[in-house]
Amino acid sequence: MKEYLFYVRKYNIFVNDYTLFVYKCKTNDPFHTIGEIIYRTFEHIKRIDFVENSEGREKFWKERKTEILDWYNKY
Repeated sequence: MKEYLFYVRKYNIFVNDYTLFVYKCKTNDPFHTIGEIIYRTFEHIKRIDFVENSEGREKFWKERKTEILDWYNKY
């Protein structure tokens, strides 16, 4: 299994705009995980991108004080 970061842009009613959420997930099928994110999320999703996770990417988000949330697959 590979570890991926998913960049999800969800609508936030408090900001009245889209907000970026970063999720970390171990999966064999990132497209299946994208489908789960869309299905299990209440907010409107504008866009989802994904990349393989690395120490440099995690450091990038931690330097910008963005929380990396865990996403648990149903598998």
